[in-house]
Amino acid sequence: MSYFIEGMKKTFNLKNIINEIVTLRKITIWMMIVMILAEVATFIVGGSYNFVAWLGLFTGFSTVLNLILIDQGRITNYFWGAVNCAVYLTIALENRLIGDIASQIFYFVFQFVGIYFWYKQLQEQDDKDEVKSRRITPLVAILSVVGFVVLYVIILMTSQKLQGNQVYIDSLLLPLGVIGQILMTYGYASQWYVWIAINIINVYIWVVQLNGGGEAALTMLVVKIIMLINSLYGYYLWYREN
Repeated sequence: MSYFIEGMKKTFNLKNIINEIVTLRKITIWMMIVMILAEVATFIVGGSYNFVAWLGLFTGFSTVLNLILIDQGRITNYFWGAVNCAVYLTIALENRLIGDIASQIFYFVFQFVGIYFWYKQLQEQDDKDEVKSRRITPLVAILSVVGFVVLYVIILMTSQKLQGNQVYIDSLLLPLGVIGQILMTYGYASQWYVWIAINIINVYIWVVQLNGGGEAALTMLVVKIIMLINSLYGYYLWYREN
């Protein structure tokens, strides 16, 4: 419990939140700036300034900061992750994406689980600022695949009953997200394979939503493209350490 309490203090401390952003690598900061500018440009070009559109823009900002901090193993990524999940859940509800809704609820809860495990790992390693990546074991890999298949079948059946949109592909998101979040929580570099897959699926989903006139679809599509690019960058950083 002490790890969780101290981790929460470190994650939600305003001074630490700012410090972990300004002390990022220069290339990471430049990447963050470009990603944020892309979000703003897309918002302006989209020409929609209703409540959902503003939520989409805010989601973009929080997503960028969340992902950039994950790239470098900074624990305050969970602050931005919690904010992002809450906002993104609202947009997913507007678009009736059942798999996405379930994913965001899971992600939100797991932000706090992640705080505990990342803070614990930081205290057990020499570098107290950045979580170091680990290689996945064969057993964990097998359990991840089995868990994915079971969850996919459950979510697919649920989405069909609730008459969600794009059920077969949208139902992939939660099972992949569960596996990715668990791997991330324990510091496995293999998480990036999962995030890359999720982001490719999300790009496709939001292209379809854009063509169908979905709320804040253009902004969300750009968010997903940025997330895909970032996941490739995160893959590079985490595997470079191994």
